[in-house]
Amino acid sequence: MDLQRSFWDALDWLQKLGKNRYFWAGFAVIASLGFGVYLVVDGIIMPSYTRHDVSISVPNVESVPFEEAKTRLQKQDLQVQRQVGRYNPNVDQNVVVDQTPLPNAKVKPGRRVYLTVNSGEIPMVQIPDLNGMSVREAKNRISSLGLEVGRVQRDPIPSPYANTITKQRPVPGDSLQEGATVNLWYSTGLGETNVDIPNVVGETVAAARQRLLREQLRSVIVDTTFEDPEAQSVESDTSTVPETELYVRRQGRSPGTSVRAGTEIRLFTTTDGEQAAKLRKAATDSTARDSTARDTTMGTQR
Repeated sequence: MDLQRSFWDALDWLQKLGKNRYFWAGFAVIASLGFGVYLVVDGIIMPSYTRHDVSISVPNVESVPFEEAKTRLQKQDLQVQRQVGRYNPNVDQNVVVDQTPLPNAKVKPGRRVYLTVNSGEIPMVQIPDLNGMSVREAKNRISSLGLEVGRVQRDPIPSPYANTITKQRPVPGDSLQEGATVNLWYSTGLGETNVDIPNVVGETVAAARQRLLREQLRSVIVDTTFEDPEAQSVESDTSTVPETELYVRRQGRSPGTSVRAGTEIRLFTTTDGEQAAKLRKAATDSTARDSTARDTTMGTQR
């Protein structure tokens, strides 16, 4: 009963409100004001803010220096946002390589245009040691580092292992800009002629290597810490010592031995210059005695 009575009371109130001329007058005033505000916003404010009837064609500034591209865009009432891209060696630095929106796109005044600029630093690559690798493996390694393979030519000095790298330029450890060239030399195997091994005991490793190469012989530096048990008590790891400060204390094959060109001679080393000098003198005296003995034997046979 209470619910039914409330319904009829509300209906009666609405009937009275509908007959109230003040209510309808107020409603008309509010509706008129609302419609007026709509006309002002839609016809004046929004067109001025969004500028529906105005558009700009984005200029093409790709391959243009950044400062020049920025000036062009700002003259067209466009904003500029600079972005740094990965360095491209084929494009000058600080040149625009990409833009968003794309050239000739229609945009509103004040739109932000993103410019990707080639301004990264040129990457540097440390040259690895390619010696002993196959020619194919060395080429793949160079390419994987972003470098270019330059000349690949035969090494005039023979080597025991055919089709392997014997020399490179730049040398291992050097740094090059990405995209630079590395030249390679490769072995065709041992030579067909025989050569006599010189005596390099007591010489610096650098001098011994050069002397052996002049005789078309190659050398292998032996880390005495691991390869020469007798020297372990007095020698330390010499792998980081410059070759000009490292001396040959023993060579793997005796001086005067005849071997094929390109044969590798093992060089046992020491950092003790005085010891090297004594060993050099002893080796020289021994060689002289052997030579005298051979001459005496040949004279007797005659």
